[in-house]
Amino acid sequence: MSCVSRRHVVSAVFAATLAASPALSASQPTAALTVEDRTAIGEAVAGIGLYADLREWNRVRSYFAARVTTDYTSLFGGEAATSDRDALVAQWQGLLPGFDATQHLITNIVVEGAGNDAIARSHVRATHWIDSRFWTVGASYLHRLVRTPEGWRVSAISIHRLYEEGDRAVLTAAADRMNAGAK
Repeated sequence: MSCVSRRHVVSAVFAATLAASPALSASQPTAALTVEDRTAIGEAVAGIGLYADLREWNRVRSYFAARVTTDYTSLFGGEAATSDRDALVAQWQGLLPGFDATQHLITNIVVEGAGNDAIARSHVRATHWIDSRFWTVGASYLHRLVRTPEGWRVSAISIHRLYEEGDRAVLTAAADRMNAGAK
């Protein structure tokens, strides 16, 4: 299967899973999202990137549901994965500090949903630096959120790569730095 058709299959499966969700189905009458809901959802989507860049891990963790599905297959291949939020944040903590800096610019957040479930679509331009080397990914995000007693929490993230710039090898360099304890 070609990379393009595999990406379409993965995207179609993820979209079908979201469409099959009873909470987002048109057959069930549910309350429309309020302005406050939409603001909280946008803050969660943008806050994950911002606080990961600032290395404020407790704030990052606070935006996630207890279990989180991540789909990075358009970037790295493989399969979507589900883990608990602590394991996901620990994974990010084990890599991101290996960069001199990261910046996740998340824009054009559009929220859909009703009741206790929502989907936020957005653009992201994520740049990762070591010295003068960098790797930038331009992509679209799809975040699935659920309303919890603590507020809106992200339960799934899917990224669809649109383009890359720079040197992808900075990922390996950051991991090597972390393994060597250099950061």
